[in-house]
Amino acid sequence: MTTRVSVRAQAKLNLWLHVMGREDNGYHTIETLFHRIALADDVVVALAPPGERTIACSEDVGPTDENLAYRAAQLYCERIEWTTGFHIEITKRIPSGGGLGGGSADAAATLLALNEMSHHTCTGEELAQLGSHLGADVPFLTGGAPRALAWGRGDRMLALPALPQRHVALVIPPFGISTAEAYALALLKDRRPGQLTMSDLTDWTGVAPLAHNDLSASPVALRHPLLREVVTTLRAAGASIAEMTGSGSVLFGIFESEPDGEALERATGCRVVLTRTALDVEGVRRLD
Repeated sequence: MTTRVSVRAQAKLNLWLHVMGREDNGYHTIETLFHRIALADDVVVALAPPGERTIACSEDVGPTDENLAYRAAQLYCERIEWTTGFHIEITKRIPSGGGLGGGSADAAATLLALNEMSHHTCTGEELAQLGSHLGADVPFLTGGAPRALAWGRGDRMLALPALPQRHVALVIPPFGISTAEAYALALLKDRRPGQLTMSDLTDWTGVAPLAHNDLSASPVALRHPLLREVVTTLRAAGASIAEMTGSGSVLFGIFESEPDGEALERATGCRVVLTRTALDVEGVRRLD
């Protein structure tokens, strides 16, 4: 029996994000085009005796009970009535609280890891359903697709192949944006059926004109003029797409050739991380 596994928890970009509606229970319905990137956390999950449930992270990401990976493990064990203990170790590379789905990626990786070791393997659909209780990004990140068109609460998806690989510049402002506040104040987008066709999804030429994030126009984002300035800088540097990802505050630029990260740091005054779009999804690796 496998008792220890490792998962590469890849970050994601929202190439577009439309906020479609607000439900009475506080949830929001969205339409988004997800794409994974190569930047990833490393998540190692090991089984332990009942009663031993711990998590360790290379960065301080808050109280254990609020950590998405820990909550994912608890939820999985409750779902299949598994009394096992577990130890979760996370090596962080994805900036926290920036809209790149770092916490969600760690949660998804934890679900996949436990599913690899459990006595009752959940289907992909069941994992996505569990993930939907943790956040809108988690269902996508539990799946095997490098890209997906998602709607509803992010749990209804059309899996898609990766677009041709491109360079990505991530610009990380010195402040974060509250996801809850960004969505609560979001301006709802009126979109009608028929406005999106499959030809819009097949290549970067079709995707680029549609790249937009409704949350970048929310009152929360508009408090920070730097966000708009960074978008302008990325476009001036040659980015075919320059937008905020998720609820922010990280901005991204899509480039055909590798941009000058140091020049972007000087121009924006922010930390810049260079990576690429992912061509595939890295699987679970057994360590014993």
